[in-house]
Amino acid sequence: MAFLLVLILLANPVDASLPQWMTAEECLRVDEIGKGHIVTVPPEGWVETPGEFEPLYGVFVTWRYEYGSNQDIIFCDIVREVAEVSKAHIIVRNSNEQNNVTNYLTSHSVPLDSIFFMTFSNNSIWSRDYGPWFMRKEDNTEGIVDFIYNRPRPDDDTIPWRIGNAWGISVYGSPLEHPGGNFMVDGLGTGFASNLIYEENPSYTHQEIDSFMLAYSGLEHFIVLQRMNTEYTGHIDLWTKILNDTLVMVGEYAQGHSNYALLNQNADSISRCKNREGFPYRVVRMPMPWSTSNAPPTYLNSLMVNRKVLVPLWGEPEDDTALFIYQQLLPDYEVVGIDCSAMAGSGGAIHCITMQSPSRRFVHIRHYPLPDSTNDTLNPYRVRAQIITSSSLITDSTLVFYKVNSTPTFSATPLAAVSGSLGVYAGYIPAQSPGDTVYYYLLAKNSDDIRRTSPVDVPPHIYSFLVAPGVSVAESNIRPQGFSLLISPNPVRSRLTFSISLGEETDVRIEIYNLLGQRVKLFENKKCKQGRHTIEWNLRDTENQRLAQGIYFYSISTNKGKKRGKVLLIK
Repeated sequence: MAFLLVLILLANPVDASLPQWMTAEECLRVDEIGKGHIVTVPPEGWVETPGEFEPLYGVFVTWRYEYGSNQDIIFCDIVREVAEVSKAHIIVRNSNEQNNVTNYLTSHSVPLDSIFFMTFSNNSIWSRDYGPWFMRKEDNTEGIVDFIYNRPRPDDDTIPWRIGNAWGISVYGSPLEHPGGNFMVDGLGTGFASNLIYEENPSYTHQEIDSFMLAYSGLEHFIVLQRMNTEYTGHIDLWTKILNDTLVMVGEYAQGHSNYALLNQNADSISRCKNREGFPYRVVRMPMPWSTSNAPPTYLNSLMVNRKVLVPLWGEPEDDTALFIYQQLLPDYEVVGIDCSAMAGSGGAIHCITMQSPSRRFVHIRHYPLPDSTNDTLNPYRVRAQIITSSSLITDSTLVFYKVNSTPTFSATPLAAVSGSLGVYAGYIPAQSPGDTVYYYLLAKNSDDIRRTSPVDVPPHIYSFLVAPGVSVAESNIRPQGFSLLISPNPVRSRLTFSISLGEETDVRIEIYNLLGQRVKLFENKKCKQGRHTIEWNLRDTENQRLAQGIYFYSISTNKGKKRGKVLLIK
């Protein structure tokens, strides 16, 4: 794989500057999109893609010096603002371009202390669309997801691999064609895109696309909305902005515009959805300057970076209103307007030419709220969560806080690691009386001094459930694993091999499930002797039908334990 990547990186000459849309010449080379793209097996277990509003380590920009002399100042203004609160990683093609950019920044009084250069060949400035999507993995490390860039621009398409190699971060190649401008997440397992993702991946069903987004980016809920009329890119970042885990901004045109009803409909669709913690999205509207262009100006193509938000301005009457709305919605942020009129008609603005790198210090909590009511008045209530953390958790600061009814203060009980389950923690709220309402939230703090609660916003958000008479059923635990397993290849096209090493004679049962939790195949259920066993699966279901491409889960059980994992089936 490494050899193939080297060939890809060396085989492509530096191209002339390219717009966000495909040129006439590129339209003749659409068959080259994704050529050489490396599809890998997705990461194991739970992964979380942080929201753009979460703390950042840095911001990438691909600065092609003198792409347009009147656009250099836009890059300069972005870098100036980013470098005040974060690292600015500037991608240039060569040392000469780095010197030119450095001199330009210096001449505009931009300090260089937090500015770092990365020399990579590239085709265009649209780093949002081809840049790396960072996520956190169940083993507490970071990863990068590499989607197929929807342009025949091979140098751009390798940027995530180059960054991953430079920073020592594992890269996972998704089979989906999916530009970053058409992707937003809430940091809690929900993602948003326009139906462009369906148009650009016609060989996959909607369910298969959902399965890829779950496996590579941890999206348990993928909300796909209608793209704007006439607008060229089809990207969601021109009319939607996720401001925090429950606050979503949607553009609004004046009545009579061809996108007036469509954006109202999309806003209504989002408002009827909830995040993983069970709280509905609050939708606010942002005026869109009237335009019938296929590359209209927008204020939602902004960048959030460490309590600062950079807003594109266009010399339109709505400019001041846009800044006011951002400031009202984000009172703790510094709102900075940047004149992007030199990019008018280009199809993008600040968000399109930047890509965020999340902070390397983090805590993520995945907790599904307890049911709204319980019949158990005898047993304590088990609160279970998975936690991803950049450093060790502080024991006396990893807690469940709870109170009953109108009690003014919360009591605390520890969240303790569950033996044999990586990253899983559990705490117990004491049993309460019939008719009581229990309120609770989770807190985790690590040695990097990162503090995270679930729900994210405590208060005003809080979990609760009602107690009524009855008896509950305890959860069952999986016994510790007691055998070794190797599966290959993964991804798989035609035949999957399970290599199992057993320490003693035992029953072996192998089952395959789809994303809906439905068992599609039981192809091994027998007693096996001590030693190594090789078992092959032809990727067919119980009806001997070839399974559709996508993510599937395997479950292998013996008398000594159980192993689970996922496998990617591709054509």
